[in-house]
Amino acid sequence: MWLNHQLSADFHKEYAIEEKTLDVRSDHILEIFKSKKFGQIALIDERELLLECHLGYVSEFIAHIGACCLQVKTPESPQDQALILGGFNLELAFELLKHNMLIHYIQSDSKVLDSLISFLPHFQSVREHRDFGLYAKAIDLPLGKYHLIIHQATPNAHELDGLSRMLYIDGVFIARLPHPYLQADECKQMLSSVSALFSITMPFAMPFFGDEVFVFASKATHPLADLWLQRADMLDNLSFYNADIHNAAFAMPTRLASTLQPWVKN
Repeated sequence: MWLNHQLSADFHKEYAIEEKTLDVRSDHILEIFKSKKFGQIALIDERELLLECHLGYVSEFIAHIGACCLQVKTPESPQDQALILGGFNLELAFELLKHNMLIHYIQSDSKVLDSLISFLPHFQSVREHRDFGLYAKAIDLPLGKYHLIIHQATPNAHELDGLSRMLYIDGVFIARLPHPYLQADECKQMLSSVSALFSITMPFAMPFFGDEVFVFASKATHPLADLWLQRADMLDNLSFYNADIHNAAFAMPTRLASTLQPWVKN
């Protein structure tokens, strides 16, 4: 499974699947399985896995890596605004709401999203929160810029260009990066596209956890130099993220750092 970075034909055995509990077909395909080892497993479009037992860790990590680098606001300052797109993980919004942010979330497939109500632990509280807004398309968004944009997938060059224009000068962009070992050419191409638009472009990954890789990009904000410790270490009820994890996420193996050096800007 790991070597080709895809689900294998033995998916049911590898994840100790007991039964399928939900099958929803819309613009996207959602299948939810019950597993002995992992609890509920959501499979989206037959390729993207969300594991119930790990979802909180991943959501904490991605959300706070971006939010904890933003300037700390005074009580009189306007709220930071975040945009989330490219997937169905509403737990990202739940974590960002801890920073008193205004969240805009783009997802047009409401049928699949609503079907995750029993899978996403904070689905109801996020949807009902006064600072959360759900939009079907980018064109429906209110006019304005964002302090943080999180893309749950790997955007193409056209999307990257458009999203970069929606950020404040010190805003932060985070997206999934093709794996630098398993998808080396795609990874370099993505980093090349990102570095052409941003002054700071740095890959990162979850220490001790999984094989997904992401990119942090900004025109002015550095993920290490601008980390606010009072944000990172004073968040309540976290299970994974902290300041040490934040810093460790940006460490790279020596040879990989050398290989990606032409496209990494730090």
